[in-house]
Amino acid sequence: MKRIDTKQNRTQKNRRGIAILWLVIWGSFFLTFFCVVLELATLWEAQVELNDALDSAALATVSEWNTMRNLSNYSTEIPREVGIDYAAANTVLGVPVPLTSNYDSGNSPNENETCAGNIILGNLTSSGSVYEFNAGTTGNLLAVRVQATIPLNGFCTAMFGATLFDVSASSTAYFDSLDGKPKLVRISAYTCN
Repeated sequence: MKRIDTKQNRTQKNRRGIAILWLVIWGSFFLTFFCVVLELATLWEAQVELNDALDSAALATVSEWNTMRNLSNYSTEIPREVGIDYAAANTVLGVPVPLTSNYDSGNSPNENETCAGNIILGNLTSSGSVYEFNAGTTGNLLAVRVQATIPLNGFCTAMFGATLFDVSASSTAYFDSLDGKPKLVRISAYTCN
């Protein structure tokens, strides 16, 4: 038996092709939307985790620096290593935060190797609620700035084999001698002489 070819049969065959085309278009759109949302969530999580890691490193470094400063022959190398250990204990997306000590024993007054290093020791000056960090001086308010930039390997970027984002953060802490403990502070100016 032979089927009679009608116009309706041709329309149904064409509809299957259109449905596949719409499925490919909308499927690609939803996959792209899913990747963008997932990448933004990963970026936000990494930023929060990096801020936490740098906060803990800054607080630990300035606390140890205050303790070591009371010794007669002290170096800033040990406080820097304590900060590195605290940063490594806090992971960003399961990876320890890699910091370098930025230590140069011959560079007075705070033994900073460069102003662009991860851990920078200095002094904090304040006038009211405005705080200024200066890495080239030592004063009453010991302060530590910890900064880092790490590449972010998200889910979708790993699928496509590229790293699209870097996450950066910095944290500054000072030792409050009145309270006897370190505190985080937001600085308005950063000077490195």
